[in-house]
Amino acid sequence: MIPLPNVLIVDDLDVNLKLLEEICKNIRVNLIRALSGTEALEKTKEMELALAILDVRMPEMSGYELALKLNEKKSDIKVPIIFITANYFDEMEVIKGYGSGAVDYVFKPVNARILQSKINVFLDLFNQKQIILRETKLLEKLADGLTVSNSDLRKSEERYFNLFNNANDLIQIINPTGKFIAVNKKWLKTLEYSQEEVKNIKVFDIIRKDKLQQIGAMIQKVKERESINFETIFISKSGKEIMVEGNGNGLFEDGKFISLVGIFRDVTERKLAEDKLKESQTNLEEAQQIAQIGSWQLDLKTNTVVWSKEMFHIYDIDPETFDGNLDTVFNIFHPDDVELSKNEINNLKIGNSDTIDYRIIHKDGSIHYLHREGEVVIDKKGKPIRNFGTVQDITDRKLAEQALKVSEEKYRTMLNASPDGIMIIDMKGIIAEVSGIGLELLGVENGDELIGKHFFRFVPTEEKIIIQEAIKKTLNEGIVQNIELKIRKKNQSLFLSEISLTLIQNPDEALNSFMITIRDISQRKKIEKKQIHADRMVNLGEMASGIAHEINQPLNTLSLVIDNILYEATKKENIGKEYLKKKSKKIFTNITRIKNIIDHIRAFSRTNDDYVMTGFGINLSINNAVNMISKQLEHIDISLDIQLDENPPLIIGNTFQFEQVIINMLSNAKDALLEKKKIRKEPFGMLISIKSFKKKQSFIIEITDNGIGISDEDMENIILPFYTTKDTGKGTGLGLSISFQIIKEMNGAIEISSNKHTGTTFKIILMLQNKE
Repeated sequence: MIPLPNVLIVDDLDVNLKLLEEICKNIRVNLIRALSGTEALEKTKEMELALAILDVRMPEMSGYELALKLNEKKSDIKVPIIFITANYFDEMEVIKGYGSGAVDYVFKPVNARILQSKINVFLDLFNQKQIILRETKLLEKLADGLTVSNSDLRKSEERYFNLFNNANDLIQIINPTGKFIAVNKKWLKTLEYSQEEVKNIKVFDIIRKDKLQQIGAMIQKVKERESINFETIFISKSGKEIMVEGNGNGLFEDGKFISLVGIFRDVTERKLAEDKLKESQTNLEEAQQIAQIGSWQLDLKTNTVVWSKEMFHIYDIDPETFDGNLDTVFNIFHPDDVELSKNEINNLKIGNSDTIDYRIIHKDGSIHYLHREGEVVIDKKGKPIRNFGTVQDITDRKLAEQALKVSEEKYRTMLNASPDGIMIIDMKGIIAEVSGIGLELLGVENGDELIGKHFFRFVPTEEKIIIQEAIKKTLNEGIVQNIELKIRKKNQSLFLSEISLTLIQNPDEALNSFMITIRDISQRKKIEKKQIHADRMVNLGEMASGIAHEINQPLNTLSLVIDNILYEATKKENIGKEYLKKKSKKIFTNITRIKNIIDHIRAFSRTNDDYVMTGFGINLSINNAVNMISKQLEHIDISLDIQLDENPPLIIGNTFQFEQVIINMLSNAKDALLEKKKIRKEPFGMLISIKSFKKKQSFIIEITDNGIGISDEDMENIILPFYTTKDTGKGTGLGLSISFQIIKEMNGAIEISSNKHTGTTFKIILMLQNKE
């Protein structure tokens, strides 16, 4: 719940304080009362005040002195002050009051309606400031939630690439010299460049000159592995200034800084609105001097109005030609507001008070918003004889409100358009905010069912260690991405999610909260399992000839042994026991060999949905995979060079899925060699080598071929599902995508290096379990 704004009232007489309390009882504020300046300062220490209402004449410390102390440490937006005094005073006294922070005066005896109206005006201004601050924080949260790294861009599926290109934020990737590597559609549209033009410029060419030093300092921070948040100003192709705010992260390869990913939001409209609002607050004293508040008096007998000099400025009317006729005034009213204002004037004439907002049109055609307050003076018989009141030009405030409303709607649209659920939790794990998709994922209808609840109540007990570790890592690194976690819905059903956490800090770097993005990957996991099984079946089909050869060898042996036994039987009436024992052993050995081949094929072809991750011998798994494809390679003159670590560690995973990875890579290597052979049209030594070795806390398997190699263009897309460089009908495009997923689930990674026409190396890196 948003806290009520704090309003301070100070008077040395308790009866006056009670009167002020009575006036404010129907206004939603947190009222702080004090009988002296000293008490007021003590009660409001480290408190943000929306407004202070101070008596001018007080012993020990006057209202002016108290106002100066309330604002002495505020360098930006001051606390607005309304002074209450029993006496009219000269111009020097007014200047003294404004110098100490006054924005208005109220004279005793206090008119309740006028004071209430003034309080509401200043509370409106305060609330607009809060909206700006809240909007800024929420936009920062959203942007962090969308931060991506180079690793994500390379290892994500095709839909993540689409998310990058179609994101509502501006995204750019630059190299260490400032040259653009990639930008998305929103970036191109906002800065008015084409994709071709971007190739010929650097980021420094589109930054406003006074911001260049700032950008250089930020790039240096990124090189030092710091995540940065910043504001800067881009210059579009047409010369328009685009104010942005966002964050950046560095990408590193083998410890070397290779690029910077920046995600920005276009905050030009919001910044302009914010500047206007701040200007209307901090320059209120100047606004008084240029006549933004005027007074009027309507004589009901003559039906003529008398204006203060400020009114002529507000209405843009020449005082020399003004005859006091109301019809003259109504002529400059906005057509839609004429009847409304006339009705309110009639209310004044019959004795009712008046408060109204309306529009007028100046001579230059500009529309101005005015706020009018009116009171009625009655004679002894209770008959209205005169009206009076004030008019204030509130155009800046109205325009700021409208701009903020548009900005808020844009933010809400962007938040709810996200394909992922977004949730904000405080440092204790309490949910503070949740997006529409977040509500849908958890199976609730409105935010009230989630806000104020602990996030852990939606995490199964066995999964809590995962989220606890993720939070610890986020506290250290600022962001953690793509953690698989089971989440419990309102109806107690579970779904598998992929979450990312981002740490949110206050401007003073104090820890504030976490932003969690939640993606339901249940369906994706089901599809991945089907893809893995389908790819396995494709591999079996491709290896059919090799498998047939493996089975045919022991069958031939069996045939020869049986023929030999039959031959001996025709020669002799009695065959020796030792002879039969020897031949029977050979028969059973080959039957066992066939059985083992069939059992392995059967196990390899299973879906393994119920397979529990366990330790397996990696050399055996590699050799099994090689045996299933070796004959196929041998028939097309491809040599195998196998050098495996003699004492490999125990690897945790699914041995059949790991075999599938090796078979996929050997199959790709075979195709690369045949493609090179086809292009060269001359024989060369086709070779595939398999090596394994330990390196620090990793175990590495390298599969290298001297085939055609992979082009730079294909390297960017090769791990995307269904992407293939093979001819139609000769590849599904699933092999490498599935392999990457299998190795990722084994807490490992795959790195690819290739040189066009000289060969390719696939490096499987498996992290070893720490022994405690």
